[in-house]
Amino acid sequence: MTDALRVSAGRPRRAGVEDDALDATVALIADQGYARTSIDAIARRAGVAKTTLYRRWESKGDLAVDALASALGEPPVGERGRSGLERAVGWLADRVRDPAVRLLLLGLVGEAGRDPDLRARLRARIREPFTSRLVAEWGRSPAAVDLAFDVVVGTLLHRVAMTGAVTRHDAATVTELATRLLFADG
Repeated sequence: MTDALRVSAGRPRRAGVEDDALDATVALIADQGYARTSIDAIARRAGVAKTTLYRRWESKGDLAVDALASALGEPPVGERGRSGLERAVGWLADRVRDPAVRLLLLGLVGEAGRDPDLRARLRARIREPFTSRLVAEWGRSPAAVDLAFDVVVGTLLHRVAMTGAVTRHDAATVTELATRLLFADG
């Protein structure tokens, strides 16, 4: 049977369900935290059945990490050197300034400290694709990129958690530290 003749069983999938679920996940985790957010609550907020979510995501952790990836968007990586690094750090600082993204990120990172499966999802879906691109496009060692990632993300998250804000000066200082880690050889 050709693809043109193949008919799927059951009702057709409703358009926009994934976006509705991702938006509901960001809003609920930002409002009540990761631990207190349930798949039931996400389904209610998205206007779908819980089974609809489980058809698309295996767990709340999978859904939350995809929601974070969607909320963050695609990081800028192409430009090399200090200006590229400034652009990437500025992009992350801007994303962390968004209250919903900040609370989602803080909630997931906090929970990842207790949940090895969630930690593995975050690494596989968020960290590794980004750091792999930096290694490939910037020609830096994986160890240097990994450490610079920790310095940038860790510092910005800690700063926003402790002060409630990330300033342009904070981003510039973090960029300088990351520059030293990544481009110490020239």
